[in-house]
Amino acid sequence: MSRRVHETLARLPIKALYTIGELARASSIERRKLRRLLEREGVELLVSGRISYVPLSELEVKVRPLWEGIKAAQALRGFADE
Repeated sequence: MSRRVHETLARLPIKALYTIGELARASSIERRKLRRLLEREGVELLVSGRISYVPLSELEVKVRPLWEGIKAAQALRGFADE
C-alpha cells in the first residue's frame, strides 16, 4: 500500500459498519470500483436507502488486506496515544 493509503487508513476508526464512501476514501479507490471489488469477494452489504454499509466482520473474513490495514492503523494510533 502506498504511504497516502496508510495515512488515510490511519484516520479510519474501527467500528462495526463502514459506508462504501468511507472505505473508498480511506483506501483511495473510486467508490463504484470498490463496490464491485467487494461484491466480487462475496462481501454482504447492508443497504439502507441509498447508503451501503460494509460490516467489519465481512472485511475481516473476506477482504483481509483492507482489514489488516484498518487494524494496523488502530494499533499505531493506540501506540501513539501511550
